[in-house]
Amino acid sequence: MTPYSKWLIRTAALYSLAGALIGADMAGRKDYSMIPVHAHILVVGWLTLFAYGIFYSVFKEVSMVRTAKLQAWTTLLGGGLMPFGMLAYYKAENTATLLAFIVPASVLLVAIALFIVVLFFDKQLFARK
Repeated sequence: MTPYSKWLIRTAALYSLAGALIGADMAGRKDYSMIPVHAHILVVGWLTLFAYGIFYSVFKEVSMVRTAKLQAWTTLLGGGLMPFGMLAYYKAENTATLLAFIVPASVLLVAIALFIVVLFFDKQLFARK
């Protein structure tokens, strides 16, 4: 398992807990105004980071190592910060919180594009042996 695979999976686990806690809080208070934040934490934080981590764990023979590392780090930064920026924006809509939401979301888009580059252009990844 690559070091960035471990970090992606570990971070995903933390987001799983955060998403569950937000869900439990919403249910306990019967206030469902945070459903979009809850969903993004679980989909972006838990599911996406976990999927990338498992991908890099299974496909260890990536030859575009620098691109894969950059993809992992942009995923950790964008996917890691975007749900919290979204949470801040939902709590107080202003320019600072909007930027705290949009900037990490843009970094996450770069991460997705880098994953597609690795997936489609890494010659060793799906080479037959």
